[in-house]
Amino acid sequence: MAEWSETREKLDADVVIVGGAITGSILALALSSATAHQLNIVIIEKSPLNYAEQGGFDARSIALAYGSLQKLAKIEPLVGRNLAERIRKIATSIQQIHVSDQNHFGKTTLKADELALPQLGVVVELATLGEQLNQLIAQQPNIQIFCPDTIVKIERDLTACQITLQSNKQITTSLLVAADGIQSQIAQQCGVSTDCIRDYQQSAIIANVKTTAPHDNQAFERFTKQGPFALLPLADNTMSLVWCLQDPTQAMAMSDTDFLQDIQQQFGWKLGKFTQVSKRFVYPLSSQKASSHIHHRLAIVGNASQLLHPVAGQGFNLGMRDLFTLANLVGQAFEGKQDLGGSTLLNEYAQQRSADQQRIMQTTSGLITLFSCDFLPIQVARNLGLITLNHAKPLRNFVAHQAVGW
Repeated sequence: MAEWSETREKLDADVVIVGGAITGSILALALSSATAHQLNIVIIEKSPLNYAEQGGFDARSIALAYGSLQKLAKIEPLVGRNLAERIRKIATSIQQIHVSDQNHFGKTTLKADELALPQLGVVVELATLGEQLNQLIAQQPNIQIFCPDTIVKIERDLTACQITLQSNKQITTSLLVAADGIQSQIAQQCGVSTDCIRDYQQSAIIANVKTTAPHDNQAFERFTKQGPFALLPLADNTMSLVWCLQDPTQAMAMSDTDFLQDIQQQFGWKLGKFTQVSKRFVYPLSSQKASSHIHHRLAIVGNASQLLHPVAGQGFNLGMRDLFTLANLVGQAFEGKQDLGGSTLLNEYAQQRSADQQRIMQTTSGLITLFSCDFLPIQVARNLGLITLNHAKPLRNFVAHQAVGW
């Protein structure tokens, strides 16, 4: 057990965010922007930030829906352009999404120009985005980041939350935010458990692949018996691969040559030949949810609040809506000189996020059930559904609205 000295550095903060990755960093900038950069914000991150090692061809990526970009455009850092403009500079646009059912006739295409949008979304490398966010935070004197550091003690009373760090700092704050990912340690310390809603009996292999043909800003989602197979566009004829399998052991053990041949067989030749694959990562897939969005002087956001199957790419964008809702409420409370961590604000946050969370989690789970079913009438129905979508523009636009996060 660590021995604490009698003298501790004592600090005051309006909001403390635990988790300095993408969600926590964007939340800090959103809170600052919503309060005209007057809010005193602290970020606590346990892992040293090293974006150089995380970048390059091996870099993992995320897809940001157009609806998320609209919200990011409202975040005005202290210096320079809004956050959406900055992200577009380092991201690859998605103009079309092709959806199909492997070995069946059903398919449809969602198009940005049908919705009169500049794009359906963008794909950005996590390391590149993280480095950009870190630079922005360094330019904001009202945001402090303690990294690497961890919380060793949390004490909450009626008026404040007092946090003791491993570095012997003691921070008093009105609001503590858990943005530390799934199975959040901070939520757990505050009495909020994380429940497994569904084990999909699948794992996702994540990698980047090079192709001989240009992707023309197209994304692909193909449903297979094993699970969804998705390709998202990146720069330089590179695609971000998400391949869901019931047992990834064999695919992970393959040589790069055999792996490329296998995904070529799965996908076909629409993008020419797959010529190169990056380091592969594998993640077991489940649906998990925190038992509550809130606790006393605690708000829970992003993956700390919910974890989804990657089908349709809704998880990160759902988490973005968590933090934008919280930032708006904090901005209103700050302007009205109200308690930023009081029960009124936190209950309103929980109420606003509950229906959206439930809808997206049910939709995501329903898609997996629908497209993994081998029962012939279900196969026929889902393929007829895709064909109907392909020929009915109003219905297709409705689905596209959901995909872009409206």
